[in-house]
Amino acid sequence: MRRALALAALAALWAARAMAAETIETGMIGSPNAPGWPWYIADQKGYFDAAGIKLDISYASTASGLVQQLTAGSLDLVADVGVVEPIHAAAKGAHVAMLRLIGQYSPYELVAKREIATVKDLKGKSICIGGLIDINRVYLERIMQANGLKDGDYDITVAGNTAARFAALKSGAVDASMLAPPYNFIAEDAGFHSVGLILDYAKDLPFAATVVSDEYAAKHRETLAKLVGALDKAVAWFDDGSNRDAAIDVLLHAMKSSDRPAAARAYDYMRKINYFAPGNAISRAQIESLEKSMAALGDTGSNVAPDKLVVSGLTRLVD
Repeated sequence: MRRALALAALAALWAARAMAAETIETGMIGSPNAPGWPWYIADQKGYFDAAGIKLDISYASTASGLVQQLTAGSLDLVADVGVVEPIHAAAKGAHVAMLRLIGQYSPYELVAKREIATVKDLKGKSICIGGLIDINRVYLERIMQANGLKDGDYDITVAGNTAARFAALKSGAVDASMLAPPYNFIAEDAGFHSVGLILDYAKDLPFAATVVSDEYAAKHRETLAKLVGALDKAVAWFDDGSNRDAAIDVLLHAMKSSDRPAAARAYDYMRKINYFAPGNAISRAQIESLEKSMAALGDTGSNVAPDKLVVSGLTRLVD
């Protein structure tokens, strides 16, 4: 009888907690992959539940589409999107800001057909990236210029997310593509060739952030503070090497994949480059460097003061 009563009390407690949880309409791009790892950890390890948060996740095919949904009010939060996107939105007058940096550096690898040995061999070839004015475009310019290639020396094809870009490469529709883990490792295992890591050319540029509308942030500051705390906890758990096998399991579950070797390589790589930001600090110098790179490409939506791009009181702008 005591056991039954205890179980009933526990069930009632969990039911009450679930009823009290605040649902956040959350957008993510494409499909699950390694850059979203902290979100999957916080979900599967119960960190969001413990914070009284429930994410209702929907996926969009492009980064710009996600931010458009955010500014339209159909999303409360964009979990993980290139930093270029909130800059563009703010430049157009949208009231959005970064809550937390997720990716400190680019995890992308430029992967090509096996007969293409170097970046220079991409002259006259077709390259698939995420967009013509997104973070992919900024990174591509860096790696191509460093290897003596200029705009017009190659053709650009657009596919808004890593899974779609890998599909284009695999089908033979393009000669090279910019891929995030673990898709870059899956591509290499399939016989494609790495011609360069974007990190080697763009250590000064941030990659991705969590973005919210100013209106939502003003009304839900306590909820967002709990969300940041859950993500901080998830990143710390990921960075603990003793959790390696469990972290790989988390990603495989999120991706509904059985390719453990590729997921394991993704884990080791993301830890090696210190990809995930450990807290809520965002570098002013990195934002300014990104805006200069955007302006060099002729991107007119690139002159927004860093102070206007962060959630005051929840995000620390440093440098």
